[in-house]
Amino acid sequence: MAADDFFVFAHALEEIHKGNVDFENDSFRMVLVADSYTPNQLTDDAWSDISADEVANGGGYSTNGETLAVTVSRSGNIVTVDCDNQVWSSATITAKYAVIVRDADANGTLAASDLPISFVDLLPSGGSASSTNGDFSVTINANGVFRSTAAIT
Repeated sequence: MAADDFFVFAHALEEIHKGNVDFENDSFRMVLVADSYTPNQLTDDAWSDISADEVANGGGYSTNGETLAVTVSRSGNIVTVDCDNQVWSSATITAKYAVIVRDADANGTLAASDLPISFVDLLPSGGSASSTNGDFSVTINANGVFRSTAAIT
């Protein structure tokens, strides 16, 4: 399924601007989250704010999601942060959100203090996205995960 626009968490934006997030060298994971989660861009500062609502292990989904390949590119005055599409094959999954989280120690297991970067509602028209013994895909928006635009004077 094609992902809608991702939303960046405020604390992540602060950490990005402080230089504490390195998209080209840090490790990131895409995690699927159930509809029991209510995103809060202002207060969701750590994985522990979200982890209780992660999709259960099984049915083709593994706890802590999948590793992402993240890239940063610039075209003119627009810098784009992007990542690879994700596919869980032969999966039976129901999820409302995909969340990108920095895996600070790059060990594949998210710690309570790991930084949530952004999230996307997988079915913004309502309900949750699902697959039954098939592919559960998150196709990243053509504009990337998020973009920053420098004002030109």
